[in-house]
Amino acid sequence: MWTFIIRLILRNRIAIIIIIGLVTAFMAWRAKDVRLAYEFAHVLPETDSTRINYNQFRKEFGEDGDMMFVAADDPCLFNLKNFNAWYDMNNDIDTIYGVDTVISIARIYNVIKIDTLSKQSAVGSRQSAVGSRQSAVGSRQSAVGSRLKLRPVITQKPETQEELDSLLTFIKTLKFYENFLFKENSSVTVIGITLNRKILNTKSRLVVVKEVKEIVDDFSKNTGIKVYYSGLPYIRTCVMHKIRAEVTLFIFLAAIVLAVFLYIFFRSFKAVIISLLVVAIVVVWVYGLMSLFNYEITILTCIIPPLMIIIGIPNCVYLLNKYHHEYKNTGNQIKSLAIVIRRIGAAVFISNLTTTIGFAAFLTSSSSILVEFGLIASLSVINVFLISLSLIPILSSFFSPPQIKHIKHLENKFFQQILSVFSQIVFNYKKFVFIAAGAIIILCLIGISKIQIKGRVVDDLPQDDPVYKDLSFFEKSYQGVMPFEIVIDSKKKNGIFTDEAKTLYKMKKLQKVFKRDSLLSRYFSRPLCINDAISFVYQTHKGGNPKFYQLPPPAELNQLKVYVENDKKNRMNFKLFIDSINQKTRFSVQIANLWTPDIKILRDSVAANTIRIFNPQDYNVLITGMTIVYLESMKFLLNNLYYSILFAIIIISCMLGLLFFSFRMTLIPIIPNLIPLFVAGGIMGFTGIPLKPSTILIFSVTYGIAVDYSIQFLTKYLYELKKNNWNIETAISIALKETGLSIIYAAIILFFGFGIFIASGFGGTKYMGILISMALLAGMFSNLLLLPSILLTFERKSILKMMKEPLLQAHGDDDDINKPEI
Repeated sequence: MWTFIIRLILRNRIAIIIIIGLVTAFMAWRAKDVRLAYEFAHVLPETDSTRINYNQFRKEFGEDGDMMFVAADDPCLFNLKNFNAWYDMNNDIDTIYGVDTVISIARIYNVIKIDTLSKQSAVGSRQSAVGSRQSAVGSRQSAVGSRLKLRPVITQKPETQEELDSLLTFIKTLKFYENFLFKENSSVTVIGITLNRKILNTKSRLVVVKEVKEIVDDFSKNTGIKVYYSGLPYIRTCVMHKIRAEVTLFIFLAAIVLAVFLYIFFRSFKAVIISLLVVAIVVVWVYGLMSLFNYEITILTCIIPPLMIIIGIPNCVYLLNKYHHEYKNTGNQIKSLAIVIRRIGAAVFISNLTTTIGFAAFLTSSSSILVEFGLIASLSVINVFLISLSLIPILSSFFSPPQIKHIKHLENKFFQQILSVFSQIVFNYKKFVFIAAGAIIILCLIGISKIQIKGRVVDDLPQDDPVYKDLSFFEKSYQGVMPFEIVIDSKKKNGIFTDEAKTLYKMKKLQKVFKRDSLLSRYFSRPLCINDAISFVYQTHKGGNPKFYQLPPPAELNQLKVYVENDKKNRMNFKLFIDSINQKTRFSVQIANLWTPDIKILRDSVAANTIRIFNPQDYNVLITGMTIVYLESMKFLLNNLYYSILFAIIIISCMLGLLFFSFRMTLIPIIPNLIPLFVAGGIMGFTGIPLKPSTILIFSVTYGIAVDYSIQFLTKYLYELKKNNWNIETAISIALKETGLSIIYAAIILFFGFGIFIASGFGGTKYMGILISMALLAGMFSNLLLLPSILLTFERKSILKMMKEPLLQAHGDDDDINKPEI
C-alpha cells in the first residue's frame, strides 16, 4: 500500500499542488460566510425536558434575558444639570434602532385613573401633573366607568432644583419600582433597556450595545459620574468581542511559536516556510468546513484553528526530522523522501487517527455544541494528516537538499545527553522509574480527590475584567442580574383569578418567603409578579397612597376587575405576568452569579417552598430561566464528557491492539498515557481549578495527543526488534535515540504551543493551556522512561517471535524503495 502512496505523491507533485490549491481557494471562498454565534449556546438537546420547558416559557412570556442594565451610584446625579443630562441620555438611547423600551427614574411611568364618562384629560401642565400625582385622582372614587393608563411622570426636563426634588419625592412613593429602578435611602439608580427580540440573537445586538455604551460613556465623561453595565445582552456581547479578538490572537501566536521553534531546531527557513504553509492551509480548511456545515463560531469551535496549528506541529517535526535523518544516511533526496513517506507516514497516520478519535468521541454526545466541535475538530485532524504528508515531501523535493548546518541538529549534544541519561535510567534504574511513577500517581490521586465540580453562568472572566467588576456592583446592590423564573400553572382557564383569587394570595406567601428567608433574601433580588402589578393598581385606586401598595382583600380585589374589563385591549401590561388565558403566571427574580452547587441548593430550597405553598394536586410549578438552563447544561455536559473520555480511551486502546495484532499493544500504552491525565487532574485539585465544561476538554485532548508519543516509539521499537533478531535492549536503545529526539522536539513545541492559551481572557481557556502543556510534558517523560521500562520488564522473546506483522507497518523494509519505478 505504501509503495502505491509513495508513487502517487512523488510522481504527481504538480497535480497534487493544483488540487490542494483549488480546494484551498474554495474553502477560503466559503470561509468568508462563517459567522460568530450570537445566540446563547444550546448545550441541552432539543428533547431535554429543561430545554423544552424553557422554550415554552419564552413562547408564553418572552425572553428572560433581553434586558441590558446601566447603573449609577452618585448623589451628584440628582443635581439639576446632571439629571437633565441623564434625562437626555435616556431619550437618546430610546431612539436607537433595536431598543424596545427604556425605563429609569427619568422615564418612569405612573398608573393614572381616567374617568371615561367625563372624558377628563389626565395630562395637564407640569405643575398640575405633579399635584395630581400626589392626590392621584381621589382616594374613594368608584372605579365604574374608569380605566387605567400608563403616563410618564416626567414629560420634559425640570427647570429648577425644587421641581426636580418634588418629582423625585413623588417617584419614591411609587413602590412598584423600589429595589428595581431605585433603592430607598440610597443614591443607586438603574436604567433598564429592553432589546428587541428579533435582534437579540443576531449580529445587530453588537451594534445596539455599542451605540448604547457610546451614549452612556459620553454622559459619564461629561458629568464625571461613574456608570456600571450589566445584563445578559451586554455580557454576551462583551464575551463575543473577546472571542473574536482571541481567535486572531491565538492563530498569530501559534504560528509564531511554530516558526520560532522550527527554526531553532532545524536551522532552516525552508522548513519554517513549508510548515507555516501547511498549517495556514489547514486553518483555511477549518473555516471552510464550518461554513459547509453551516456551523457558527462558538466559544468551543473558536479554539479549533489554533488547536490544528498546534496539532500539525508534531507532523511537521516527525516528517522533517526523519527527512534530515535519512538524507544524512543516504545522500539521496528523493529516496529520503520516499523513506519518510513509508516509515513516518504510517506512524503519523496512526497518531493522527488516535487524535481524531479523541475528538470524534464528542460525536457520541447528544449536545449539538459538542457534536459540532467534535466533527469539525476530527475532520480537521484528518486534513492535517493529508496536507502534511503530501505537501511536506512535495515542497521539500522542489527545494535544494538539506545542507550540513540543517542536519547538524541530529547530533545536538544537549538533547543527545538527555537521551543518554534516559537510556541509562531505563536500563539501570527501571525499578526507580516504577516507584517514581507510582508515587506520582498516588500524589495526583490525592489532588484529584480535591477537585471541585462547579461553574457559573458568567464564567471564565478574570475578576479584574470590567464586565466582572460591574457585575459585582449589581450583585452588591441588587443581588444579581441572572434570570431565575418560577411558572405557576393553575391547571385551568382563568385559574389565576378564580376561587376568590386564592392563587394570588398563595403567591403573596411566596413573596414573603423570599423576603424573610435568610438564604433566599441574601442571593435573590426582590421578586416581581402579577401581585406587584395589582398592588400598583390598588395604590392608584386608593389615591396613590404608598401604604396601599399591597394585594387588596378579596372584596376590593373584585372592584379592580372593572379596570381590566374597561381596558381589555391593553390589559395594562398584565400580559408580562400571565398567559393569554389566565392559567399560568410567572414569578420573576434575579440571582447572583453563583457557583452551580450553590444554585442547586437555592433551587432546591425554592422548590421545597413552592411545593409547600402550592399543592401539586392543584398546581404545576416549574422552575426555569437561563440560570436553571445553565445548571442543567453543565450537569448534562459533564456526564457526556465523562463518557466521551472513556470512549476515547477504549477505542484508541483497541485500535492499537488491532493495528499491532497484539493484545499487549492494547495494554502497554495505557499506563504511560494515563499519567498525563493524572497529572492534569492532580494540578487541578491542588491549585483549586474546578472541573467544568471548559476544563474537562483537557482530558480527551491530552490523551489523544499524548498517545502519539507511544505510537511513534512503539512503531520504531517493533521495527528495530525485528531488524535486530528480537533483541529487546537494542531495539529500545535505537528507538530512544532516533524517535526520542522527535518526541522531545514535538513535546517542547506542544508545551509552548498550548502555552499560548495563557494569554486568553477566559479562565477556562487559560487553564486548558496550562494543564495540557504540563500534561503533555509529563507524557513525554512517561513515554521515554516508563514505556521502555515496561517493555524491558514484561516482554518475552518467545512471545515476541510469535507476534504477527503489524497491520500498518510504519517502519518496514525499504527494498521496494530502491526499485527503478519508485
